[in-house]
Amino acid sequence: MTNVDVVYESTKKALNNFENIKECIQGLYEILKITLTSENLYFNIGQDNIEALYENLLELMVNDLGTIEFMKKLKTAEVDLDLDLPLGNL
Repeated sequence: MTNVDVVYESTKKALNNFENIKECIQGLYEILKITLTSENLYFNIGQDNIEALYENLLELMVNDLGTIEFMKKLKTAEVDLDLDLPLGNL
């Protein structure tokens, strides 16, 4: 496999991952809308958090140098993954 092929496959996978994350965020928002009314304080808090998550994801993706450095730290376990988040058994 050539370097061009590796870059192409990595880019294709990253775009696919981004689309999946975007769909998940949209799904969370739809669940929030179904469960709560827009006048509800929890709806507004949830909406703010979903928007912040999406904005931070976009900023992370366009920050090439920062993302590369973050991935280096992640691979060497210098980043706290905070596995205590109540997200079930991921």
